[in-house]
Amino acid sequence: MSETEETVVFRYVVTAPGQGVQRPGMLDPWLEGVPGAPALVDDWSGAVGFDLVAASRDAALLADTAVAQPLIVAVSVLAHRLLRDRLPVDPGDVLFAGHSVGELAAAAGAGYLGEGEAVGLARVRGAAMSAACAVAPTGMAAVMPTRRDGASDEGIAAAVAAAGLSVANVNGSHQFVAAGPLERVEALADAPPPGVRVARLPVAGAFHTEAMAPAVAAFARAVREARVSEPASVLLGNEEGAPVAGPDDLRRRLITQITSPVRWDRCTEAIARLAPDALHIELAPAGPLTKLLRRSRPDARAVAVTTPGDIDRLAAGADVLIAGGHHA
Repeated sequence: MSETEETVVFRYVVTAPGQGVQRPGMLDPWLEGVPGAPALVDDWSGAVGFDLVAASRDAALLADTAVAQPLIVAVSVLAHRLLRDRLPVDPGDVLFAGHSVGELAAAAGAGYLGEGEAVGLARVRGAAMSAACAVAPTGMAAVMPTRRDGASDEGIAAAVAAAGLSVANVNGSHQFVAAGPLERVEALADAPPPGVRVARLPVAGAFHTEAMAPAVAAFARAVREARVSEPASVLLGNEEGAPVAGPDDLRRRLITQITSPVRWDRCTEAIARLAPDALHIELAPAGPLTKLLRRSRPDARAVAVTTPGDIDRLAAGADVLIAGGHHA
């Protein structure tokens, strides 16, 4: 990204959520609302090796990282397909970012990946991370300041380190995620230090830490074999919130992200700088990224897309959206 490109001010920001947003039935409205979706999802099901529709309705299956990740990406790319087809704008006006596995959906939106390629990579990623979780018991917990006399960000980070854990996510708005050996996560949750709130997260392991090292080789192989194109739009990376510099840079970032912290705080800082007056659209299954945005920038214009009806309302009432990408 050149200095000239860095000064571009974007009119729209499109974000894609990560794991934890999955819920039974989340795929159904998009099967009905996106033209051609049933055939697309049938093709993706064959590629990933399981029935995405049936799995999307099964709460027990959705708890499996290997199932949840490709489904989350599938829902996000279907939502983006409908947005792009109903409300096209210049791809240069749109800035994309995705949280954790959402980076694959955001990469598809920006045009780096085909839709099916993104879903397939999410399947490999999820399966590899699920297998890594079985190596040793690990976990994650959200760590935040208490509402009264809350700890500073520095104090929270120090408390995580003192507990023998790693900071796996820095989400901004004083929200951190600690990760590491399960007994240490439980000990921190059971006896948080003064000024700190801790909530265990229902995940299978310590994502974005060295506990995921066993997942790297399989996912790296899939990423290197994937077709990655020159993008139509700018994509911010999770590593430090900087724009991705092309296909090779995307490959590197996707691989290193497996064991590196998600710095969503840096992504939001870059978004505020590059798109200060933008309309923010979080792709389905939306919610958490919009909530974070509203905490840090309550005056920002933001829409969390949860059903095709949300897109209909945008089309009827706003001159919006959305960008490039290519169909797979």
